[in-house]
Parts: sequence; structure tokens; C-alpha cells
Amino acid sequence: MPFSPKTLFTTFWLLCSMLFVGNQQVSAQNYNIDSLKTVLNSRVHDTTKLKTISYIIINLSGASPEREKYNQLFKQLAVTIINTKSHSKLVREKAYDALGVYYVNEAYKTMQSDYLTTIKNLHKSLDYFDARYYVTNEYLSARGFSLISLGIMYNKIGNTKQAIHNYFEGLHIFEKYNHQGYISYALQNIANLYFEQKNYHQALHYYLKAYYTFYNKTDLSFQDNIQKVLLFVSIGKSHQELGRCRQTDTYLQEALALASQLNDKELLSEVYFNLGRNEEKCQNNAQNAFQQYQKSYNDNNTPENKANALIAMGGVLVKLHRFSEAETKLTAGLELAQQINHLEFQKVALENLYAIYKQNQRYEKAIAVSEKLSVIKDSIKKEENNNLLTKKQLQYEYETKQNQLTLAQERKLNAVKLENQKKDALKNSLLMGLLAILVIVSAVVYLWRKNTKQKQTLAQFEKNELRQKLLLSQMNPHFIFNSIDTIQSLIYNKQDREAVNYLTKFSKLTRQILENSSENYITLQEELTMTDNYLVIQQLLYNNSFDFTVQVDDTIDAESILLPPMLTQPFIENAIKHGLKNKAERGKITIKFTLESQKLYFEITDNGGGFSEHEKVHKKSLAMKITKERLAHLSQKSDFDVRTENLYNDEKVVIGARVSFEIPYLYEN
Repeated sequence: MPFSPKTLFTTFWLLCSMLFVGNQQVSAQNYNIDSLKTVLNSRVHDTTKLKTISYIIINLSGASPEREKYNQLFKQLAVTIINTKSHSKLVREKAYDALGVYYVNEAYKTMQSDYLTTIKNLHKSLDYFDARYYVTNEYLSARGFSLISLGIMYNKIGNTKQAIHNYFEGLHIFEKYNHQGYISYALQNIANLYFEQKNYHQALHYYLKAYYTFYNKTDLSFQDNIQKVLLFVSIGKSHQELGRCRQTDTYLQEALALASQLNDKELLSEVYFNLGRNEEKCQNNAQNAFQQYQKSYNDNNTPENKANALIAMGGVLVKLHRFSEAETKLTAGLELAQQINHLEFQKVALENLYAIYKQNQRYEKAIAVSEKLSVIKDSIKKEENNNLLTKKQLQYEYETKQNQLTLAQERKLNAVKLENQKKDALKNSLLMGLLAILVIVSAVVYLWRKNTKQKQTLAQFEKNELRQKLLLSQMNPHFIFNSIDTIQSLIYNKQDREAVNYLTKFSKLTRQILENSSENYITLQEELTMTDNYLVIQQLLYNNSFDFTVQVDDTIDAESILLPPMLTQPFIENAIKHGLKNKAERGKITIKFTLESQKLYFEITDNGGGFSEHEKVHKKSLAMKITKERLAHLSQKSDFDVRTENLYNDEKVVIGARVSFEIPYLYEN
């Protein structure tokens, strides 16, 4: 398929921009640039600014300084959004996409002059078209196009192996999200590569696959139909190279019918030329071939295609021994080929002119043409050598940079090892510091509790809160020191990443307990965050022997529901400590918050051994007793109901336990 690099990257840049700005892309083409700049200078959201800059870039000419200025502004704003923690993940997603588009635009600027820089910028675009940054999948198609474009550039520097790898990686992305048009695009590029390598069987396989993936439809757009014609031509040419003349003619006739319907002259010229080639090579009908070449010449205005058609007509006329007419066509074609410096066309024209002059015994002209032909052949050989040298040089430079990168990575790894050794030397200091923090925290809680007791105006509710805070200040010393011991073990085992992760969660949980213990109410969202941190740390303490899920009804607005803090923690601790005790297989804790008839319910289930009658009494720890008293006080019920029950399978065997109760809450409008 004839994809020029410029067309490829222009299409790619517009595609990425369309993915970024959405369906408004078309209307953006009609915007006045001054009005867009006015929007940019007003107080609008950062995502609106990104979209506006994208519109401006699309409306500016390809190489203008102003476009470069706005492209740099595009990048700066995207970086600012990414570094602003208050932005949502969806907003940051758009910023990552914008950076990917920025580097595609940088690649577009150097695609014909500096292959390595183009490759480098396409690799950078891939760093930002990355699935881990995205909430949705709408931008991942851009990653597929970056990979395909990268494959084309690698093919230019002779790295066919890498080109194939990139093509198929891009294809897998398109297949994953079932973008049929994009899948076909990737398949065509793979087919082109096989055709260039003269592997016509494989080329034909992928051309046909591309056709049946997307183009075997009747409701295609005008541009899609143009691509369909060119696909028919490529399929026909592949059959021709394999000597299948009948199939070649079938596909070329299909191409002719559709091109005639579209009434695109340049497209018709391409089809007529290949029909002529088929008549000449397959049918051995020089007269019909000449007529098709003549049609190709008449329907085309580009010097390159006109030169090609004239030289092809001249070659046919030589076969027909119409030497005078052949000389005229070949001379005209040669002049056009010289104007555009197309060496291969000049070579074919001179070879045919040499045959004419030799046949007509015009030896003086034959010698002159032979000398020109010798010069052209030398030039072609020199150009091929230069191209090969350039490709090898570019490939060498790329591989050198890759080796340097590997060396840098090794140095970085050694630096990390050295840093880890330093961390090992400081681990005792870290643990002592952590213990000092915990002592200070305990002292602060104690002083706060003592001061609170001295206030005579506290209501009974606040006294109950104080008892709960006493429980929280204890926060189970076993839990605290077990956490510290476990984190210390991770450090000794040089699992620094895990140690830092759990230390962060433990610190955050401690801070949340301190902050929330002074509050009568917290949001359900804060309770959920605290619960998640608590469960992750418990997983660590229990050697990751259980899984947990926390489910919240879609009808619940967790930011607007206010409830007393740490109501659920004693029941969660009980389920882990007692419910999953002595369990052979993997434990599972499921926590649910539901809203039924404007009542908020909490439920926790485990897949442990369930309650015995004795255990139902024994499991009422001090923490659970105080929590039940708080619930009774808050709900103004003398005997608040905390429901406990065993879960059974079909054979009436206990497979777990469930605890549930209603949580009194406030709703913040």
C-alpha cells in the first residue's frame, strides 16, 4: 500500500489530536485563531486550555514559529497538570495524552531529515500513551499508531526485525479494543513490509486479511473507499508477482469499478497503470497495455506518474516495432524523469532508447545513450551504497545509544545497591525513630484524654466517646508492635519497597486514628480509607493469608454520609483474629455498606469456622461492648441489636459467619 511518510505522520498527528479533543475536532477547524487565544487568556479549566491550544496548533501552518510556540506551551501546561495533585485522575489522563501528542508532533518535524530523533520522540510518546495512566481506554489507540509509525522508521534504517515487532505490537492493541479500521491499517503495513522483501505469499495473506477485517463493507467513507481501491491494487500486484494472472485481473477490475464510481483521476491513473502492467506481463498484449498506459497518462498531473506512464508506453511501442513513436514517448518521459531526478525511470528510458538506436543502426546515438546509461547506473549504485551506508550508520548510532543506556542502567542499579546498603545501616535509627514517634503519639493522646476528663460540661455521649478513645489509644499494643516487627523483617530481608509501602500505610493509619479520635463524626469515605489501611496492615501481619473486599452501594454518597469514627474496626479485628483462626485454606473477609429505606447498614462476613454458642458470648470483647453501648446511645435504643449468625452450605455445614448492624448517621447536604 502506498503510504508516504508525510501522509502517515500528518494523519497520525490529526488522529492523536482528535483523540485528545474529541468529536469537536471538526468544528475546531472553523474557529478563529484570535478567538481561541482569547479563550486561552481567560480563566478556564486547565483541560479547556489544553483543548484550546490543540485547536490553535491544528489551525496553524506546519512549520510556523507560532505553532512551535504553542506546541511548547501545550507541553508545559500538560506537565503542570500532572504535577498538580489536586487534579482528578481523569484530568491527569488528558495531560498524559497531551504529552504523547506533543512528542508525536516533535517526531513529525524530523521524519524526513533525522530518523534517530524521530525514533527517540516516538519512544517518548509511548511513555505517555501508557495504559497505567488511563481511566478509560479511548486514548490507547494512539499508542498503537505510535508503534506502527515506529515500525516504519525502523524499517527505514534497515532494522526489519524491530519493525516487525512494532507492527505486531500495534496490531495486538487494536485487536484488544476491536478497532477494525485500525486493525486493517496495521495489517496493511505488515503486508507492505513483506512485499518489499519479495515475500509475496505473506504479503498477499495480510492484504486479504486487511480487506476482510474492515473494507468488505458498502457503507465506507470516501477516504476509506480510496484506501479500498489501493488495497485492491496491492492484492492484484501480489497475485501478479505470484504469476496468478486471472486473480490479478479480477482485483484490478474491482479497483477500476470503484475508482470510476469515486471519480478520482489520480486514483484512476494508478489503476490504469497497473492494468497496463497486467496486460503487458500476464496477457502479453502490448496493444491493450499501451491503451491502459495512455489512460493512466491522461488522468494524471504529477510529473512522476506522467514520466512513468510515458516510459511504459515507450517500452510497449518498442515491442511493437513502432520505433519513431517509441522514441518520442521515451524522450518525453526521460526529460520528466531528469526534472525530478528519478534515476530508475531514467535508466529504463535510456535502456529502451539504446535498443531503438541499435536496432535502427544509429550507432552514434546508441553510443551517446550508452554513456549516459553508464553514468546513471553508476549513480544508482552510488545512491544505493550511500543509502546502505546511511542506514548502517543510523543503526550503529542507535545500537550505540542502546548500549550506553544499558550501561547507564547498570550504573543506576549499582547506585541503588549502594543506597540499599546505606538504608540497612540506618534501619535501627529508623526503627528507633518510629518508636519515639509512637511514644510521643501515646503521650499526646494521654494528655488530651486527661484534659477532656476535667471538663464538667461534657454530656453522657462525650463520656462514651472518651471510653472509646481509651480503646483507640490502646489500639492494641500487640497490633502496633507486631506491625513494627513485620516492617523490620521486611527491611532485614531488603524488601525496601514493601517496607516503605507498609510503613506509609501504618503511619497514615496512626495519623487517621489520632485525627478522627477528636471528632464526633467523620465521613463514610474517611472511614473507608481508614478501614482499607487497617486491613492491608493486617494482611501483612497474617502473612497475606486472607483476601478482603469492601463494597459500598452505588446509591451511597460516601462524601456526604457522616458517622461516628471507628465503629466498625472492633468487628473487623474480631473477624480476622477469631473468625479465620486455624483456617487451612485462604481466608476471605467481605465488608458491605448498604442503604435500605434511608437506613445505613454495616455487614461483615468471613469464611471461617463460624460461631459456637460459647464463642458468641466470648467474642464480646471490651471494644465490642463499648461500641455496642455507643450504638445504643446514638440510636436512642436501650438494647441495640448487633446480629450474629453462622453461614451454611447446602449440606448444612458451617462455612463462615456474619455480623451486621445499623449505623446511626447524619447526612451533610
